Amino acid sequence: MPLCEKGNDPIDSSTIDSLCAAFDKTLKSTPDVQKYNDAINTIFQLRQKSESGKMPADLTNSEALKDRQKIEEILTRSYQDHSESRVHLSKLIQNDIPFALNLFEILSRSSIHVFVGCFSNKDATIALLNELQIRIHYGEDTHVTYLLSIVLQLLNKFKYNFKEVRFLVKELILRISEDEVKSMMLIIFAELQSSFQKDFDKAVVDFMSSLIVEAEIDVGNDPLSIIVKTLSELYPSLTTLCSEIFLTKGLSKLFKKRVFEEQDLQFTKELLRLLSSACIDETMRTYITENYLQLLERSLNVEDVQIYSALVLVKTWSFTKLTCINLKQLSEIFINAISRRIMPKIENVNESAVKLEEVPKVEMSVEALAYLSLKASVKIMIRSNESFTEILLTMIKSQKMTHCLYGLLVIMANLSTLPEESNGSSQSINDLKNYADLKGPGADKVGAEKESKEDILLFNEKYILRTELISFLKREMHNLSPNCKQQVVRVIYNITRSKNFIPQCISQGGTTIILEYLANKQDIGEPIRILGCRALTRMLIFTNPGLIFKKYSALNAIPFLFELLPRSTPVDDNPLHNDEQIKLTENYEALLALTNLASSETSDGEEVCKHIVSTKVYWSTIENLMLDENVPLQRSTLELISNMMSHPLTIAAKFFNLENPQSLRNFNILVKLLQLSDVESQRAVAAIFANIATTIPLIAKELLTKKELIENAIQVFADQIDDIELRQRLLMLFFGLFEVIPDNGTNEVYPLLQENQKLKDALNMSLKRGDSGPEFSAAIPVILAKIKV
Repeated sequence: MPLCEKGNDPIDSSTIDSLCAAFDKTLKSTPDVQKYNDAINTIFQLRQKSESGKMPADLTNSEALKDRQKIEEILTRSYQDHSESRVHLSKLIQNDIPFALNLFEILSRSSIHVFVGCFSNKDATIALLNELQIRIHYGEDTHVTYLLSIVLQLLNKFKYNFKEVRFLVKELILRISEDEVKSMMLIIFAELQSSFQKDFDKAVVDFMSSLIVEAEIDVGNDPLSIIVKTLSELYPSLTTLCSEIFLTKGLSKLFKKRVFEEQDLQFTKELLRLLSSACIDETMRTYITENYLQLLERSLNVEDVQIYSALVLVKTWSFTKLTCINLKQLSEIFINAISRRIMPKIENVNESAVKLEEVPKVEMSVEALAYLSLKASVKIMIRSNESFTEILLTMIKSQKMTHCLYGLLVIMANLSTLPEESNGSSQSINDLKNYADLKGPGADKVGAEKESKEDILLFNEKYILRTELISFLKREMHNLSPNCKQQVVRVIYNITRSKNFIPQCISQGGTTIILEYLANKQDIGEPIRILGCRALTRMLIFTNPGLIFKKYSALNAIPFLFELLPRSTPVDDNPLHNDEQIKLTENYEALLALTNLASSETSDGEEVCKHIVSTKVYWSTIENLMLDENVPLQRSTLELISNMMSHPLTIAAKFFNLENPQSLRNFNILVKLLQLSDVESQRAVAAIFANIATTIPLIAKELLTKKELIENAIQVFADQIDDIELRQRLLMLFFGLFEVIPDNGTNEVYPLLQENQKLKDALNMSLKRGDSGPEFSAAIPVILAKIKV
């Protein structure tokens, strides 16, 4: 039917309606290209109703554009379905860019790729850039996000000279106060710096310098506020550049004049935000301490900006230079701010009813406490404040507080950290790169209070386990940012430091959280990954694997345990190995966890053994650790192999396929290791031989002729007969060997065993001692019966 505009001739929309109807039908082929072109022509007839391509408001709300979804579908399908209709659409857009922009910007963001796709080369887009510059400059176009999204796609698609896009620096900075422009500006500037770093940096410095000149002669539209707001936004991504501008001669004087002489409270707040952002740069932290301490301390007495200045003081980490406030008082500012603002927000008030200006103060208070909770005195203060701790937990679990969640989890992770975990390998974790990648100074040790391990354990039990915080976090893991997930890992790691807490941690889903986190591999090379792997080892060491693995198989844990073991060659995908950040304790615990998995009597145990043996990098690691110079590591490795022998068929080929050179090498090594000076390692080696001799007769038969093995075994048995456990294992080895020697009446004789007086004497001595245990003592007469001396 025809569409009538006010006082104008009707526009026939039948071509649009019929083509959309055809789209709705299941067609074996797309409609004829002419139908696309006719529909496009109908849409572009609307420019006749506008002046110079500018679509009036009454037209954008007209019947012709009432069903914008149809318009967008026509334009999108015309671009996608036929090359001829794409060419036709491109021609119409390029012939009247102002109208085309007006048309497309009222559609969804997904139409941007169609609009930009209609420009096949950079030269064709110059007129578009000019139109975009005009619109961005005058700020009359209300669809600025759409326009800037076009800019971003153009930058990604075409290779411009910087001169052609330089205008973006000035125009976007001048509109820094607009939230829509601000968010897109950061992305566009990142793209510009990536493509034109030198030119872009110079353009920013030059324009900011011109704003400084304007501020000095007091002209322009508040250039000083523009400078402050721009630097605040750009600091995280363009740190060095922003610091260069901030340190421009005379700028600090202008800032202080505006604050102290003009007493501009709103500007003071903006400046404090900038100082907070600038603390990401270590040089600037020192500069701020030396040049703005008076401003910061005076601002503490002004309620409206107290939180802002207190946060900067925290970030500068210069507590010893404070004259009017101490660390405890500073912490109380943030604790009181959260307590005063949050409880009504969570319990009694809808989020929409909360004053907008209150939200940043809550966020800043959480951020400040994330820093301060690195200090022992502050941790002690928060743990002793039961009502505030409950507020923190309520905030974590509140759907309204997701914007603060990272900081809240940092606080809980800091509060749950045991004192002995604050040093050594966890130091880089301890300061979390000083929260959000701030390159922070070392913790101030002056006057540090000593934390009580008992108090922390009580805190962890009461506020993490009893509140089922881990269960809550498990349910929310898929919604959390990578940074938040890292803090969840820290919390679980801290809980697993206590053996008694591990069952509850597992029952609340701790193992699942850790396995899924590690499998995601978003943190390769990050120290936090070590904590995840260590948390997993603790859970596996102190728990029956059969009780842990419900959703996943025990095989899922193996790669992460091997991440903690030393490799013979550097591991490209895990720089932590190369940085020597993994300590002997981690190595040892990983081996214990693997031993527990391998010794499981379920089918999982056998699958674990098969997986280790069949994976080249894993088995190579085991072979190297068998000869490690560190006694506990070597011992744990041998005990792992010994436990793997509970599934002998799986591992036998690695030691007892004596026709294979590598297997023969491993066998010979084991034989020599029987004489290690560490008795626990000897027991493990003896158990390996005992297991194989008593379970696989064919291998036992072959061992009867291995002179070095038999001589070493008899020597150790005789010399160390006082060690009951070692004696028992060797008794089972001898029993297995004698079992495969034929009874009397055959000519088959094995003199190494059957004619060995030393062995006979040692066996008799063992029998006489009577402390070998019933099962082992019963084996001795059987062995003696086949000895012929």
